[in-house]
Amino acid sequence: MRIAKKEAYHHGDLRSTLVALALDHVRKHGADSFSLREAAREAGVTSGAAYKHFADRDELLTAAAAEALALLAQRSQKATAGLSGRKRLHASALSYIDFAAAEPRLFRLAFSRFGSDRAADKDGVPGAFEQLRVAVAELQADPAKPVDPDALALAWAVVHGIASLISDGMWKKSDPRVDAALRLSFKGIAPGK
Repeated sequence: MRIAKKEAYHHGDLRSTLVALALDHVRKHGADSFSLREAAREAGVTSGAAYKHFADRDELLTAAAAEALALLAQRSQKATAGLSGRKRLHASALSYIDFAAAEPRLFRLAFSRFGSDRAADKDGVPGAFEQLRVAVAELQADPAKPVDPDALALAWAVVHGIASLISDGMWKKSDPRVDAALRLSFKGIAPGK
């Protein structure tokens, strides 16, 4: 009896497929139950093939977190297109909050040990927050100067705090405290503007 030789499987872009599967799993179930072997199975490849692209589960989740941060950045960029000053600041904040409300598990992944520290730039702020940085800089007395780190820290802390409360289910996006917190903090960032 002759045994059929198993054909070699060629996937194409396995790395991207595994990242997409990780994102899908995190969206539905969170990161805790994710496994690289399960992602390989879902992709229709051996775990050995998956390990050629990622050393372990954490490395794949890091890639997925980077993608989640990129999705947040895209949302922010789209929301702030053509806006400036306070309108840009408000739109940037709301896009961040909207992302946390729409994608709570991806939001948590993006700002977990897998995401935010690795994506931080020289200010320690993730690139996904670039539109907020631009808006804060525009509202300074001299926008040509480097962004005020205290104003940026205040904006990020308030917006991230609200987004975290929403992604954790403690507040709803429609909670009046959302607008109140944004309004009060933005007054502190750019009084009189």
